[in-house]
Amino acid sequence: MITPTHPGESVRECIIESGWTITERAERLGITRNALSCLLNGRTGMSPSVALRLESLGWSNAEFLMLLQSNYDLAPERRKRAVA
Repeated sequence: MITPTHPGESVRECIIESGWTITERAERLGITRNALSCLLNGRTGMSPSVALRLESLGWSNAEFLMLLQSNYDLAPERRKRAVA
């Protein structure tokens, strides 16, 4: 079973393509650089608040971002059940 992509990876790609720095994007989103960095590196999950902030910038939509997070969170549990 393959682990789904963390939603932060998709956001990181958007930032790279936009030419913005992480600091600039964090300021635009109204979150700390550290919070954005943690999301981009998969150390924290996509929150509904950040999903809505990204949606307001035209990056995907909040429902899709939350679906990515849900799939990512469910994968380890599915693997556990598959082994049992």
